[in-house]
Parts: sequence; structure tokens; C-alpha cells
Amino acid sequence: MEKPLKKADTDFTQIIEDCKRQIQEDPSNPEPYNILGTTLALSGQFEEALDVYKKLLNLSPDNTQSLINIGSTLYILGNIDEAIEYYQKAIALEPKNYSAYMNLANIYAEENKANIAINYYKEALKLCPDKAELHASLGRTYQDLQKYDKAIENYKTAIKLEPENYEYYVDIASVYMQNSEFDSAIKYYKEALIRNNKDFKSLICIGNALSEQKKFDESFDYYQRSLDINPDYAKSHLCYGIALSETGKIDEAIEKYKKAISLAPEDSKIYIILANTYSEQNQFEEAIKYYKEAIRIDNTNTMAHMAIGNTLTFMGKYEEAIEHYRTASKLDPNNDEIFTIYAESVEEYTALQNENNKEEQ
Repeated sequence: MEKPLKKADTDFTQIIEDCKRQIQEDPSNPEPYNILGTTLALSGQFEEALDVYKKLLNLSPDNTQSLINIGSTLYILGNIDEAIEYYQKAIALEPKNYSAYMNLANIYAEENKANIAINYYKEALKLCPDKAELHASLGRTYQDLQKYDKAIENYKTAIKLEPENYEYYVDIASVYMQNSEFDSAIKYYKEALIRNNKDFKSLICIGNALSEQKKFDESFDYYQRSLDINPDYAKSHLCYGIALSETGKIDEAIEKYKKAISLAPEDSKIYIILANTYSEQNQFEEAIKYYKEAIRIDNTNTMAHMAIGNTLTFMGKYEEAIEHYRTASKLDPNNDEIFTIYAESVEEYTALQNENNKEEQ
């Protein structure tokens, strides 16, 4: 199902009223039900759309598209099992309807059941082998399974079938990034930019690939180009900051991190990166401040608790450090490394306390 449109984009009121009037005049005519359900769905009124689609199904029990529309609407509403049921009913009614297989595959892919999704994508492709979207979706699913050769094969097929769709170039580039094949990744991100020169995310990715190759001056140019298109995207500032930090431009990096925080104030990861930078510069009080902000946002962040514990240990504040190590060990009880650091910290603190007690005596 298509994404719902905002009311600001289209005024559906008149269409909805006309359809309701037609249904009232002739309740046995399926056409206005179909238009009404689709219009309600597009305007984001999913419960109402579901009701209309079900009425249409009662009117026309063999309407495969109604079953698919009900499945799509149920999925949007979070009723996963029911959605699957309706797609399966559609397949039973019309085994050669590729759309039902594709929608089922999409559900299983989003539910992280990749192997099941692959089977349904393959069934859909048997019926519609020239649909680029299907090859791309199958490619993404293989990518999730880290079967990169098969992912690339399907992305290339999607590109061959629909060469002007920049997203497929982004998809294949992302596989090469995961494989640390940075030249190939850059090549395909640039192909994406030829087809969409406003794709600031591809500019960031090129910057990241260049940074991985230690080509920092070139990477700065791509980060800046991404910011010229969208100056309010936090990740651009964050990635730019990381590259600046790699070249020793710490003050500029910190400035970028703080800008990223101002744009995404609830992203705990940015606070941790900034805090790490301060810690590396022995600015421990500043580091503690930002680690605490990360923990305020997400108290279950094991990395933040470990990092603040380490910093407090450097500062000689063992008791506070132990509290954070204890929290981290509870959050990740099977992590032997965390437990070892926690135990060593307790041992060191106990030894220090014993030494202090001896001196007092």
C-alpha cells in the first residue's frame, strides 16, 4: 500500500463525500467502496478504510484486491498475524497474483524472518520477473543475511531494469561499504548522485568512504556539500566531526558534535562520541557531563555506563565508577569483559580503602 498523504498535499474530503453518497444511492455497486477505501487509506484514516474494505469484501467475496488491501491496512495498524492471513487468502484465491506474494515477503522481511521473505520474493519473481522493485527487495533481504554476492546480483538486475532509480545505486553501494570495498561504494554513490543531485545522504557516505581511506581533505568536501543541501541533518555534522577528529582538528570536531546534538538532542550516541573526545583530551569533567546526558536519554546504554565508569576511574572516583560498572554488568550479565573490569575496580577500591584504614590507625 502506498504511504498515506498529508491532508495538506491533497484534499480528499470531496472524494470521500461523493463515494459515501454513491454507496448510499446504490449499496451493491463495488466501485465507490474501492475508491473510498483507497482514499481513506491515503489520507491516513486506516480504521475507516479497513471497515470499507471489509464491506467491499462482503459484497464481493472473490475480490483479491480487497483481500490485499485489508492485509496492507491491518499491517499498518500493527495486526501482523491477521495481515498475513488475508494475504494468504488472496494467494489461495488467485495463485498468480504477484502482489500478494510481494506483500507477504515485505512483512516477513520487516519482521526479520529473512529466509521466509526470500521464498515469497522468489514466488513473486516467478510471476513478475521484470519488476525491479522485487529484485531490489530480494537484494536487501540477502544483504540482511550478509549474502553479499546474491544481494549485489539482485541490485544489478534492478538497475538494469530501472536504470534511473537512484535508490538501487545507493543499495548496491551500501553492500560495498559493508565489505570495505570503498572504491566500488564511491562509484555507485556517485551514480546515485548523477540521478539525484540532492541526495545528501550519498554525499555523506562518500565522505565516510573517503575517510576510511584516510583521504580526509576530499571527505571534508563531500561532508560540506551534504550540509549545503541540508544543513539541519545531524548525521552530516556527526560524520564531519569524526573525520575532523581523526585529523587532530579537535576543536572543530567538538563544534560539529555540539551542532549535531542541537539538531538531534535525544540521540545518546552523539553525546557519547563528544564525551569520548573530551575524555581523550583529559577534559574529564566535560566528558562526565556528556556521558551523564547520554545516560539520562538512555539509562540502558551499556557503553555509556562503561565509558563514564572508566573516566571516573581515571579521576580516582572509584566509588562512583563502581556504581556504573555494576549497572553495566546488570545490563549485559553475560559479558565477561564488563564483569572483569567491574571486579577489578571493586578489588582496587577495596585495597585503597584498606590502605587508608591502616594509615588512620
